[in-house]
Amino acid sequence: MSLLQLVEILKSKEPAYVRCIKPNDAKQPGRFDEVLIRHQVKYLGLMENLRVRRAGFAYRRKYEAFLQRYKSLCPETWPIWAGRPQDGVAVLVRHLGYKPEEYKMGRTKIFIRFPKTLFATEDALEVRRQSLAICIQSWWRGTLGRRKAAKRKRAAQTIRWLIRGFILRHAPRCPENAFFLDHVRTSFLLNLRRQLPRNTLDTSWPTPPPALREASELLRELCRKNMVWKYCRSISPEWKQQLQQKAVASEIFKGKKDNYPQSVPRLFISTRLGADEISPKVLQALGSEPIQYAVPVVKYDRKGYKPRSRQLLLTPNAVVIVEDAKVKQRIEYANLTGGRGAAE
Repeated sequence: MSLLQLVEILKSKEPAYVRCIKPNDAKQPGRFDEVLIRHQVKYLGLMENLRVRRAGFAYRRKYEAFLQRYKSLCPETWPIWAGRPQDGVAVLVRHLGYKPEEYKMGRTKIFIRFPKTLFATEDALEVRRQSLAICIQSWWRGTLGRRKAAKRKRAAQTIRWLIRGFILRHAPRCPENAFFLDHVRTSFLLNLRRQLPRNTLDTSWPTPPPALREASELLRELCRKNMVWKYCRSISPEWKQQLQQKAVASEIFKGKKDNYPQSVPRLFISTRLGADEISPKVLQALGSEPIQYAVPVVKYDRKGYKPRSRQLLLTPNAVVIVEDAKVKQRIEYANLTGGRGAAE
């Protein structure tokens, strides 16, 4: 980096010098060595800097920052100044009564010579802030009061509409009872949303107002169909077969058996025998006649009622009872036309 480039970099910056003063050589807190501090102030050149500052302008600030901080002190610049910041600062200092020897206007900054001028401006700003705070508080309190008054007015108007609508609730719809009828309908629909039936067996339903009876029945039927549709989609094939069997059993036994209602909750158990559970000798004896139904049964002796395991086979033309406890099976053959015989 050349010397010319270094100088250009230094010109583009705003260097600030910080001079540190040690209160004592032992670095102890709360100890102030006046002789040591006087020596440092003298040889660091601080007194010369103070004299230069007093002879010149001790305070300097850009127009934008100065206007933003003190614009509330002038009615012409408060709350917004639409022109150039430099012009706004000129209007502001004239309103504050700055004397020509107390300040100077530069290209981008304002320079103030005496600290007392700046202190007076700060005092005026503090007073102005208090007055602005009081104005903001009064404005906000007035706004809250107006909001509360408007809220009370709306509440009173709503109560009047409800009372007038309740008196005319049985009359045809008109401007006097429209608000009440709409409120009743909305309340019923919101209540219905919270109290919908949970399943297809739940028959509860909120009582609708007279104007919504027809709509309530339509919604109830639609809700029931929707729950049935969801339930049908969720059932498994095994459960569907159970329901179909229960429906057939209901057509056969409902109203004909005293103990039928107690058997409805009990599931059907599949006891049908497969082809591998039937003796090959039995299948050979039946020949080509197909077995449509096979189930294990219990036969009780006529004397002593001793239980004996059997297999009941149904074919298109016969009922076959097979003794499955012996290797040499006995087959009792009963023809569906009335004939009966025995085979070993």
